Amino acid sequence: MPNVTYGFIGIGRMGFPMALNFRAKMPSRSKLLVCDVNQSRVKEFLRQSKSLGPVDMASCPKEVAEQCDIILTSLPPGKPVLQVFLDPSTGIMAAGVRDKSKLVIDTSTMDVQTSLNVSKQVVASGFGHFVDCPVSGGMIFAETGNLSSMVGSSKELFDRVKPIILPFSDPKKIYHCGPAGAGLAAKIINNYVASVSYVGLCEGINAGVRYGLDPEVLTDVINAGSGMCWNSLHMCPIKGVQSTSSASRDFLSGPDGGPGFDLATESTEMTIELMDHVNAKSIMAPVMRDLWKRAQASTLCQGKEYRSVYRLFSEEDGRALENGGPD
Repeated sequence: MPNVTYGFIGIGRMGFPMALNFRAKMPSRSKLLVCDVNQSRVKEFLRQSKSLGPVDMASCPKEVAEQCDIILTSLPPGKPVLQVFLDPSTGIMAAGVRDKSKLVIDTSTMDVQTSLNVSKQVVASGFGHFVDCPVSGGMIFAETGNLSSMVGSSKELFDRVKPIILPFSDPKKIYHCGPAGAGLAAKIINNYVASVSYVGLCEGINAGVRYGLDPEVLTDVINAGSGMCWNSLHMCPIKGVQSTSSASRDFLSGPDGGPGFDLATESTEMTIELMDHVNAKSIMAPVMRDLWKRAQASTLCQGKEYRSVYRLFSEEDGRALENGGPD
């Protein structure tokens, strides 16, 4: 990794452990500047990273852009991304730096078109380079520094980016997916496949429990056979089967839990948009869209993480999934 000044914008659920791993493994004398709208998160990060090397806080993304050579971002999709990059007063692009040498590595998950638009503005302004590098693996691998990273860039930029993202990535799971936008396209498709597989797991586990099978034994059978997937390995929806699962935390949402239905819905809509753009046909996309709407409307799932959708299958005899769901 270059011995330069680094910035990390967005230390939320994923960004916090990623930034901790980054500080622990970056050059010891290099400075890390962190920035987030949640000041309590920033203060907690400063406390936890105190022994890892020089860390300071920035008041806004503009300050990060002015002081840092390499900037990493981990942001919610939509408006937060546009504010961080394009706000005329506090955004990255508001910085007066135009030396074309800076590098922005965006690890957020957003729609491809928004990323491409931001990338074009960053490059056209002369600020520097922009690389989409979404990550996958959830909190489990964010904390251990073993995320999968999907990079969309030129081959030359990929070679430059790879050692910088190693602190939070599994070295065997860093992928050059293609030109700008390709990393996000791969990540969005991955998220869609994961959510569809989780719903299939919910259906199968619920049927097994109703039949009288031991859910732990059934999970072992699935994981020893062709039904095995990431969700079956880590996210069995029955509490007590896997300590890593959302069910073990009663599907807790929020800063200390998992992502809510807003993120699940947003992720599905991104995939639908991508499918429409490339004229790819889908059967499951409208089913997933309807399922998230039903979950958001049900008291069984309100305020819970999106994997609580299992409760629609397992409770009240699945009445929430009968015909006549939300429009």
